[in-house]
Amino acid sequence: MYLDRILYPVTALGPGNRVAVWTAGCGRKCAGCANPELWDRHPQQSIEPKRAAGYIHSMIGGEVDGLTITGGEPFDQARDLVRMIDALVVQTEIFVFSGYQIAELQDDAAKRELLSRIDVLVDGNYIEALNDGVSALRGSANQQIHYLNEDVRDKYEQYIREGRKIQNFVYDYKTLSVGIHNPPVGSWRRME
Repeated sequence: MYLDRILYPVTALGPGNRVAVWTAGCGRKCAGCANPELWDRHPQQSIEPKRAAGYIHSMIGGEVDGLTITGGEPFDQARDLVRMIDALVVQTEIFVFSGYQIAELQDDAAKRELLSRIDVLVDGNYIEALNDGVSALRGSANQQIHYLNEDVRDKYEQYIREGRKIQNFVYDYKTLSVGIHNPPVGSWRRME
């Protein structure tokens, strides 16, 4: 599988102190994407799913509120992500961002298998003109939040009421801002 980074504790991509995993590779290439550097895969990003799970465990020491998977496009590596999730010793709530719509995911066996392991999905292409700067978990208003596990709905809805958050990490000798970013100034117009 291809991963670009794994960070902990991330509080800007879901409720609590989370492990966040960024996959590498995305053919969707949405205009205005927050992570265009993750569209391509590079050999140095290759990692075995069980090794990635071990790395996650070494980072968190067993204490984690959830796992967020983003990218790139996570569902383009569905089989490997299933293997990584299944190798996790600590079971935790899983939240995934995807440019695919849920109906597309349900039509493919490998993607459906990954979908069966997650609790919350945000689906749909990012559309920069629909980034309203409001939702804590959607980059653009066309995207939908799907609660595949109703037991987590309340904590997510509380998190959403708190608004967008940005968290900065020093990563690979640069500052990395994590979270759902607001649109460039002057780029969003309200659709009536």
